[in-house]
Amino acid sequence: MEKATLDEARTKFKETWYRIDNMFNLYAKKKGLNFTSLIILEFIYDSHDSKMLYTQKDLCDKLFLPKQLVNSIVTSFWEQGFVELKEAKDRRNKKISLTEKGKEYADEIIRALDAAENKTWDYFDDEEIIAFVSSMEKYEKAFEEVINNM
Repeated sequence: MEKATLDEARTKFKETWYRIDNMFNLYAKKKGLNFTSLIILEFIYDSHDSKMLYTQKDLCDKLFLPKQLVNSIVTSFWEQGFVELKEAKDRRNKKISLTEKGKEYADEIIRALDAAENKTWDYFDDEEIIAFVSSMEKYEKAFEEVINNM
């Protein structure tokens, strides 16, 4: 592949990544959230179903977000009655669990988002999905190595 074509492909990748990111932002906005709140809600929702509840520290570590931001969002969810904080082994860190009201709220938002993502995969055959995911994992590992060596 020629250099110009490779440069165009890299530019297209970056632009596509930003557009997809923007779609999540627009969806969050439609639901009265911001992108970070949507992602945190999704993690809490997914952990609620698996019974493996997260603490705020877990969310910070998994999402690479500052403690103050996660705390602010979780506090907002708590004030709205969407989450409750349960005692954990370490009394300083509480497990975040959806209340019944929070489960109903998250069901509407996260299930629709999951359905949209799953429907999107219907545009691809199995081999394309496997190749895409494999390429993204390879990209992530390579990018992490490059960033860590800077």
